[in-house]
Amino acid sequence: MTWARYGSVLCLAWLLGACGHSPSRDEDLPLDEHLSRLGYRQGEAVESVQRFDIDGWQYLDKQHIVFGHGPGRSYLLTFSRPCRNLSFSNTLGFSTTVGVLTRLDRVVSTDGSGFPEHCLIETIHRLEKVPRSDT
Repeated sequence: MTWARYGSVLCLAWLLGACGHSPSRDEDLPLDEHLSRLGYRQGEAVESVQRFDIDGWQYLDKQHIVFGHGPGRSYLLTFSRPCRNLSFSNTLGFSTTVGVLTRLDRVVSTDGSGFPEHCLIETIHRLEKVPRSDT
């Protein structure tokens, strides 16, 4: 890995760590209800997300997180298997092969002891804003 790429991954991990949110109170909620409480619904699948566009994340459950993109766009990442570190992690990074976040790339979740868990991305969906429900 080149020094520039290594530096950008570390910078991104620091940025995402600063933006992480605490786990959802009820992991048994259906995905659409989680999204509705956040004011979203799942939109179309996308092939990639520019890595410099990602400015935060929110834990939904062990198989889903929301990545933010500026003030307007957000994306739902679905993992191919449950990632157990996500609910306890305060640092996320990712590894890519083409410079953008795509399906089959990995989100790296690091727990408090420094142990990394590599979570394979199965799908990425754009999220659409909807009025929040007050339930």
